[in-house]
Amino acid sequence: MQTGFVGLGAVVETAYLPAMRNIFSQPVNCLGFDVEPGRKLSGVTRCSSLEELLSAPVETLFVTTSSLHHLDVLELALASAIPRIVVEKPIVATLAQIEKLKTLLAEPGAASRVLALDHWMARNGAMQLALGTPGPEWQAERANQGAVKGVNAFDEIVRIEGFLQEPSGFNTAGEPIALNFATGEPDTRQLRHPDGVIIDIGTHVLAMIRETVRYLGGNSDISLRVLTAKDRLGQPVATGDLQTAEGEAHLQGHISGIPTDIWLNKYAGPAGGQKGLRLHLRDGRVISQDRRGAQDILELTDGDRVLRWSLPGMIYEHCLAGHILGEKSLYERAPEEVSLTTLRRLEEVEILLQLQQQLRGPH
Repeated sequence: MQTGFVGLGAVVETAYLPAMRNIFSQPVNCLGFDVEPGRKLSGVTRCSSLEELLSAPVETLFVTTSSLHHLDVLELALASAIPRIVVEKPIVATLAQIEKLKTLLAEPGAASRVLALDHWMARNGAMQLALGTPGPEWQAERANQGAVKGVNAFDEIVRIEGFLQEPSGFNTAGEPIALNFATGEPDTRQLRHPDGVIIDIGTHVLAMIRETVRYLGGNSDISLRVLTAKDRLGQPVATGDLQTAEGEAHLQGHISGIPTDIWLNKYAGPAGGQKGLRLHLRDGRVISQDRRGAQDILELTDGDRVLRWSLPGMIYEHCLAGHILGEKSLYERAPEEVSLTTLRRLEEVEILLQLQQQLRGPH
C-alpha cells in the first residue's frame, strides 16, 4: 500500500506517522511533498514536486497542508488517478471555498474518492454505551459491572455537552501559549483568523456529536450561536476584527432538537485536557466520553454509581485503523458512506464559518 502526504508539518510527524507505525507490522514508507524545500520527515520519501507525487502509484493521498490550501491541492488531486483522497479538517476554510468544493464534488466520480477526515468521528464509545454495550476494545474498570441499560429512544436524551479544553503553558511574558496536542511542547504557531477555535477545534466536537446523534436515531438539524468568543489573552473578539483568532468560545443551540452546549478553549491552562462529550438522559443518568492522558475514558453515571471503561492508544491510530486504512476502511466496508461522511463534515464547516461571519461581520 503506497501512501502520500501533501504537507509535511507537525500533524504528520506527531500524529499520522506514529499511528501508522503502530497499525502496521512492517516499516512505514510514504511519499510526500511540501512547499518548504527543507522540510523532510523520517519514513517519508520526499518528491521534488507536487506533480511528481500526484503521478506516483499512490493508493491513498492525505492532504495535510494548512486549511486555506486544502482546496487547491484537492482540485489537483482529483485531476490525477489517485483513487482515495483524504483531506484533513477542516476540509475548507472559507465560505467561498465551500461553493467551489461543491462544484468539484459534483463532477462524475469525484465525491466517491474524497473523504473529509476528522479523527474525532472515530470516537464512538458514548454511542456504543448508549446502545447498551461498549465494543470489545473497551476495557471495563472492574469485572461484573452488571448489565447496562441503554437508550431506547432518541428523545430520552435531554441535553448534549461537547467540550475541548486544551492544556496550555505560558511564555516569558506570562501570556498563555498553546501546546502541541501530541507532544505537549510549546506550539510556536501564531494562529490568525479563520483558524481560531470555532473552526480549528470546533470541527472535532461537532463531528463527534453529530456521528453519535446519527447512530442513535437523530436527524441532521443544527442551529448554533456564539455566546462568547475571546482571543488568546481573554479579550472579546470585536466585530470587524478579521485578524485575531478566537482562543476560546462557547457555542449554544440545538442538534437534532436537543439543547446543546459546546465549550472550546485552546488556552485552558494546566487544568485543561478535557476532550469529548456528555449525554444527559431523562432519567438522570449521564453518559460521557473524555480523553485522559493516553486513553479515552467512557463513563455511565447513575446517581452515586459510576461504571467506567478505558480505551488506550492515540485517537489518530483508532481513526486510521478503523476508518481510513486497510480492510476496515470506509472505502472497503461501506463505500457509499465516503461521500455522505464528506457531506456531513462540509455541512459542519459551513455552519461554523457562518458563526464566524455572525461574530466578526460579513467577510
